[in-house]
Amino acid sequence: MARPIIMTDEMKQKAREDFDNLLDNLKMSDGNLSYNRSYNYENSQALVLLTPEAYRKILALVTSFSDEVAWHGTVSRSGDNEFTIEDILVYPQEVTGSTVNTDQILYTEWLYSLEDEVFNKIRMQGHSHVNMGVSPSGVDSSHRAKILEQLEPNMFYIFMIWNKSLSVHTLIYDMERNILYEDQDVDVKIQGDEEMDIFLSDAKEKVQKRGVTTTKPSRKIHVKKRPKRQIQSEFDADLMEHGYYPYDIYDLGGEAWRL
Repeated sequence: MARPIIMTDEMKQKAREDFDNLLDNLKMSDGNLSYNRSYNYENSQALVLLTPEAYRKILALVTSFSDEVAWHGTVSRSGDNEFTIEDILVYPQEVTGSTVNTDQILYTEWLYSLEDEVFNKIRMQGHSHVNMGVSPSGVDSSHRAKILEQLEPNMFYIFMIWNKSLSVHTLIYDMERNILYEDQDVDVKIQGDEEMDIFLSDAKEKVQKRGVTTTKPSRKIHVKKRPKRQIQSEFDADLMEHGYYPYDIYDLGGEAWRL
């Protein structure tokens, strides 16, 4: 669920009131005091659009490298809660199967070599996870916290992690609207892919998952066998009355009776 980044005056006032109430009724069993409160926005959803060129570049990077690889993206805000990743740029880096490191001097030189129009649109950092899921590591979280400290009130920044199965983790700091979007709060789509959406919608109507039918095991009926002498006497009585032998041969234990 989307969350605020900075506490508003209203949030601060409500937190003070809640904390005062906590103190008034507090009984400490171990001499410790703790206070925790979470905040979220309901029904807040962001949309990240990838231009076809940007999407192809991400796929090429994720699938072509056997080590991790990182990149920047140029991004424009295309709506209140909509962002378009226009292009992907790879910067100087040293990588292993699980890390990406940059030489600060080379990275700074690379940044300064960019056109102003491109430099001012760098609002996205992405990287790949080779043989693991897309959950952010401790290093990722620390890096994000440093970026957040540098963001001004009218800015936004997007973080993405992809792996070779094309799973993606997305986090957006939207300072202008004071919202943090993450994963389920973000729809990631390819720009101009409406025809594909129509195709998939039509396909989902035609492709039905076959239900699994469970067959109940047949109940085995156990027939209590009667002693042979009893069967013989019943056989004789029925033969006299009806003129035939009405019992299954298996009632006789597999033996056929002769007159």
